[in-house]
Amino acid sequence: MAASTIILGIALLYVLITTGIGLYTKKFSKSSDKYMTGGKEFGPLIIGLLMMSEFIGTGSTLGTAQTAFDKGISASWNLITLALAFILFAYTLAKKFHERGEYTISGAISKSYGKSAMVITSLIMIYALCVVNVSMYAGGAATLSAILKIPHSLAAILVGLITVVYVTAGGMFAVAYTNLIHVAFKYLGLILALSFGLAAAGGFAGVSLDLKPQMFSWTGIGWPMIIAWTIANIGSIFSTQYIIQAVCSTSDQAQAKKASIYSGLLVIPVGIIAAVIGMVAKSLFPTIPSAQALPIMTTLMNPVLGGLVVAGLIAAVFGTVAASTIGSAALILKDFYIPFFNKNATEKQKLRFSRIATVVMGLLPIPFAIFAPQILTTIFFARALRTTIAVIVVLMFYFPKFSSGRGATWGMILAVIITTAWYLAGNPLGIDNIYIAGLTPLVVMLIDHIFKQPNQEIILWEKKENV
Repeated sequence: MAASTIILGIALLYVLITTGIGLYTKKFSKSSDKYMTGGKEFGPLIIGLLMMSEFIGTGSTLGTAQTAFDKGISASWNLITLALAFILFAYTLAKKFHERGEYTISGAISKSYGKSAMVITSLIMIYALCVVNVSMYAGGAATLSAILKIPHSLAAILVGLITVVYVTAGGMFAVAYTNLIHVAFKYLGLILALSFGLAAAGGFAGVSLDLKPQMFSWTGIGWPMIIAWTIANIGSIFSTQYIIQAVCSTSDQAQAKKASIYSGLLVIPVGIIAAVIGMVAKSLFPTIPSAQALPIMTTLMNPVLGGLVVAGLIAAVFGTVAASTIGSAALILKDFYIPFFNKNATEKQKLRFSRIATVVMGLLPIPFAIFAPQILTTIFFARALRTTIAVIVVLMFYFPKFSSGRGATWGMILAVIITTAWYLAGNPLGIDNIYIAGLTPLVVMLIDHIFKQPNQEIILWEKKENV
């Protein structure tokens, strides 16, 4: 009883401190620009950490350990491929997004494909970020309910409410300062869990004796899955709203590139450590549910250290939820509130609406979190949705005369419908939904390109907002 009380106390203290810091940052967010981008006051290392934080939530800690419990070390490709995506982004699109001067992905697309494409892009991104938060709330609720001995539904509500409170107060400043703490505790929690797990298992030698040889194969998950993860992660990095927001928070293009490289380098250890933890859990606790692979490690250490690991698990949830929530709020403000409801909004009105949108997008996923399937599966479905947008982005920057605003718009609409149906159907024929998400817009835009008039340049389906 005393041990659980100590763990609970440390977890609550962590939540209170980070929430307090988030509330403190409210004084820095005096305008909608500072609320959404931090006023370009952060260096490349800080931005790199923030970019990484959106992707090392429960999908990268609990989810990777859960998959490694069954599949072994190859589960780490979840984040190794993410690192490759960050590096590729650094040398391709980081500079181009910074040049456009738009902190929303939809705003960047609208300059090439028009207003309708902008609206559809925004809706798809909001949908994808909501799916991310559903999986985060589900993973966070599973962790908190097991450790704090509270119902799953109450734990999901707590995760949502706590995040909404501090993100609503400080915006990007709150996300920046609290996510730096979250990243530190994620790393600390993973290192502690791995250290005590390996000690209990007798080191790597002990683990290797208990597990089947295929658990140590780097391709055990299968090449189709590794390729699907690679495509999903590239698509996700190339199109995620929070990544664009973070890149635009840097002072210049060189800093944007550096930030992306830092993110890639920092994310690799998380994947490998989380995968090894899952394997160690399989060795020590072979009969537990796979989702408990990481939380079970707290039973191997004293309450204080166990509390720090729990804080790391909480950090994994809050970091991603905060990033996704601020990203969704930015899209709603720029793409719906200002152009459709209040074109002449004052700075005070924009800031107030930004906070309202943050509250709504933070609370909306809570009811769905109870029904989320396996964490990693849901995470990659959200990344598949963003891959559709990434295809449009790559064509926009590198093949600007391919297709039109009409082709881009219908390509995205059909892609999100078919991809969602394919995911809900359980990926028929063994074809992962990520391939559907990437190919559908290409096919639709190719058809549109073929049936354009021979000398026709890119057609904007509707007038651009600024023309």
